[in-house]
Amino acid sequence: MVLETHLIKISPDASLPQIQEVLKTVLMVGGRIEMASGKTIIASFDNAYSDLVKKKKGVELVGAVNFRGRKIQKVVKKVSRKEGSNS
Repeated sequence: MVLETHLIKISPDASLPQIQEVLKTVLMVGGRIEMASGKTIIASFDNAYSDLVKKKKGVELVGAVNFRGRKIQKVVKKVSRKEGSNS
């Protein structure tokens, strides 16, 4: 089983039991809940189960997210002294 990262968007009118059922489904298929915030869930599970998750009541969108191959740039903040300062 290959775990892939998915974005799951819950509909605004979804009830708490519907959201819990979506979370239980992800765990039932061997997936992991990576992050849940508001009505958005990021989870890792096999893409073969994405249709099963999509069919759950309260789910608005399920889409695979690909983070591979992206270079994360390092942010460096440089501070220069102004000329004429006494410090």
